[in-house]
Amino acid sequence: MILLGSTGSIGVNTLQIASRFGLSVEALVAGSQIELLNEQIAQFNPRFVCVANKEDVPKVNHEKVFYAQEGILEILELCSSNLVVNALVGFVGLAPTIKTLQLGKKLALANKESLVVAGHLLDCSKITPIDSEHFGLWYLQNGRAVSKMTIMASGGALRDTPLDELASQTPTSALQHPNWAMGKKITIDSATMTNKLFELLEARWLFDIQNLDALIEPRSIMHAMIDFVDGCSCVQLANADMKLPIAYAL
Repeated sequence: MILLGSTGSIGVNTLQIASRFGLSVEALVAGSQIELLNEQIAQFNPRFVCVANKEDVPKVNHEKVFYAQEGILEILELCSSNLVVNALVGFVGLAPTIKTLQLGKKLALANKESLVVAGHLLDCSKITPIDSEHFGLWYLQNGRAVSKMTIMASGGALRDTPLDELASQTPTSALQHPNWAMGKKITIDSATMTNKLFELLEARWLFDIQNLDALIEPRSIMHAMIDFVDGCSCVQLANADMKLPIAYAL
């Protein structure tokens, strides 16, 4: 595989799955956590490596090191692997998403911004989402005709905070997610419920459906629910562990 975002939460979990099942890693793309990246290089021996900043290139223990977004796109061209895991955070993930689809490679997508910003431009039939809610919807649908899809939200770190105390909350308190161990940006977005808005937009394009809703499920055991046109409803339940959707995506 080609792993974009190897030192983030999704990237680290993806490499654990790769190690467990003996999957090869052709390229590692990381940001600025060079020490962790070097550990990953030593374990997985990739052909190519890419970092965010040019000044970090000499610090990387590898002969073929690229940098910045141009480096990511060049690596995608050079690699023979047909699977790209895009776990980049933010809009930097959009161009690699488009490039992956243009090259005809399979895309396992954890980068939310790609779908939020450009979902209407992407061929979502070639995308497998790495997300507990969208994995749950895919797992339940199984080709059946759908009336409505619902994704679940934990409510985040500030869910039970009284309204009159919200203004005094700090980033530190918002980062204390009760159920999930995630990166900082998505944890903050969870606390503000912005992440759930993103996921509704993602579901709109992934499943070509507009009848969508979100519900708060505080334990993060229920992840998705589908109401089918025949009157049946199904709920997907699983532990709060991203390794499950990652494993299915791979």
